[in-house]
Amino acid sequence: MGVRVLGVMTLLYCALLQGCAVFSPSYTKPDVSLANVEMLKSNLWEQSFRLKLRVDNPNERVLPIRGMQYQVYLNDMKLATGVSDNRFDVPPYGTSYFELEVRSNLWRHLADLVKLVDKQQPVDYRIDGHIRTGLWLAPSINLKEEGTLDPAQLSF
Repeated sequence: MGVRVLGVMTLLYCALLQGCAVFSPSYTKPDVSLANVEMLKSNLWEQSFRLKLRVDNPNERVLPIRGMQYQVYLNDMKLATGVSDNRFDVPPYGTSYFELEVRSNLWRHLADLVKLVDKQQPVDYRIDGHIRTGLWLAPSINLKEEGTLDPAQLSF
């Protein structure tokens, strides 16, 4: 009797695993990129920026975004860290934009930043972090966006 129960349980377990494999959806990681940087206000002790990020969803179903944790770097200088509880959905095969208000104290990097502004040279940036989704199979997305900003195209 015990062998029969064990056999039936093993068959049920295998059937469940097979069912999960059949019904598990394929998932492609979305692309996240920096679309714009806007200076909101600045004084000696604190600067406020608005970062506009673009999320491209290459999947056939809605991608729910439920928050994020991030660090922002300019030329390897840490500009800001923070969290956001922005909640929105990216449509299937679609794009959504969202904004982060970032506060920073750049006093310790003032000399380096003055040189960058004076030279009007492109600035390398990097955004690291994690985006929390509402998906069961992919509860978070690692964020690593790198690029170059042209000072002439920014909204300061």
